Amino acid sequence: MGKYNIEKKSIGYSFLYYLMLPWHNYLYYRNIRILNKQNIPTKGSVIFTPNHQNALMDALALLFNIKKQLVFVARADIFKKKSIASILYFLKILPVYRIRDGFDSLKNNKETFDKTADVLKAGNGLVILPEGNHSGSHSLRPLKKGFARIAFQTEEANDFNLNIQIVPVGIDYNDYHKMRENLILNFGSAIKVSDYKELYLSDQPKALNKIREDLSKALSNVMIDIKSKEHYQTYENVREIYSTIYAKTSENNEPELIKKFYSDQKLVEKLYDFETNKPSEFDKLEKKINEYYLLLKKEKINKKAFNFWNSNTYKTLFKLIGLLILFPIYLYNLIFNLIPFQTSMASSKILKDEQFQSSFKFVVSFLIFPIFYILEILLLYNFIEMPVKWYVFLGSQIILAPISLWWHKNMGILYQQIIIAIKKITRPTIINRLNNMRSSIIKTLNTELLFKD
Repeated sequence: MGKYNIEKKSIGYSFLYYLMLPWHNYLYYRNIRILNKQNIPTKGSVIFTPNHQNALMDALALLFNIKKQLVFVARADIFKKKSIASILYFLKILPVYRIRDGFDSLKNNKETFDKTADVLKAGNGLVILPEGNHSGSHSLRPLKKGFARIAFQTEEANDFNLNIQIVPVGIDYNDYHKMRENLILNFGSAIKVSDYKELYLSDQPKALNKIREDLSKALSNVMIDIKSKEHYQTYENVREIYSTIYAKTSENNEPELIKKFYSDQKLVEKLYDFETNKPSEFDKLEKKINEYYLLLKKEKINKKAFNFWNSNTYKTLFKLIGLLILFPIYLYNLIFNLIPFQTSMASSKILKDEQFQSSFKFVVSFLIFPIFYILEILLLYNFIEMPVKWYVFLGSQIILAPISLWWHKNMGILYQQIIIAIKKITRPTIINRLNNMRSSIIKTLNTELLFKD
């Protein structure tokens, strides 16, 4: 299927979709949580406008977690080659032309706007990334006017009868690059384009700016938005040190992952108020944090491990016992999955843009694991007398993979904790100093954030 029937379903597209869905939702990510899904309109035409942090993974996050068939828009320059354009149309992506593509090319947008109308009339969802490009930071960047032009011009061409509603979507990753991490999608209240009709008909530039401003506020409310550009890293360091502590004070009864997301939203807001209202005190806190992290780096101590280091011997012992019990499973899975896993992880490093690495890793792993399993089964079952049927062997690889990845991650954490424990014996002064520095930071945060509402 090409651009002329992009709104229709195709067998090839559906096959690829249902092949990739379980890989994305159940294997690549450990947890996916959908918040406020009731905000997705059940009637009318819907344009989804998510924040853009993680290249292709942002699009996939929506694609596999919204029931509507989705069509995306992208910059027109990537459609220049016919072969590439054919693939993009097959994947249900439409081109949008900008002034930088040449003033004469703007007339081609009429065809795109006609197709967006077809897409929306067919009950599909349209996805526009309003920031225009991606950036690996928990911050909302200035929105482009493209989403507004598409919405208004599509409505105008249809006498404002499409009832287009724009849904802001906050996407949050606890780690952009690793497999088996957490993904959150948070849907905000829909913005009705018809509410801006009179303003648009009387003053188009003002309407474009107004709806952009309103969407920007709405997007900020559904994501973790660190507004401070100058002190961005300090905010992330505070989240690393204080997020778990701060979340425990919340009265929110949601599951832990959701509770932490809402808590982190509030944490960065209160930290921004602290920075704005008490800049000199904020600078002192930042200096403390920087000195703390510099000492950790100097002593070659993993910062995440130290921030969550627990000197409870029994807890560490139980974790060690659990890892020892599960070691045979990890070893079994490692032997038969090391090659495709390492290939997938290493392949992404050829890309200079770090935010494309996760997307590349996802695609490569999706392709390489099935191929490797087919070759592995053919070799093993033709040359070795295997004790189980091939489908039992294959099933065991898939089922045990999450356990093996959990083992690998927690063994790394335990190893770092053991290093800290050894340093506590061999270099107690350094560990005590780090503990005191961390306690001082937490005390300041408690005073300035926790006890001031």
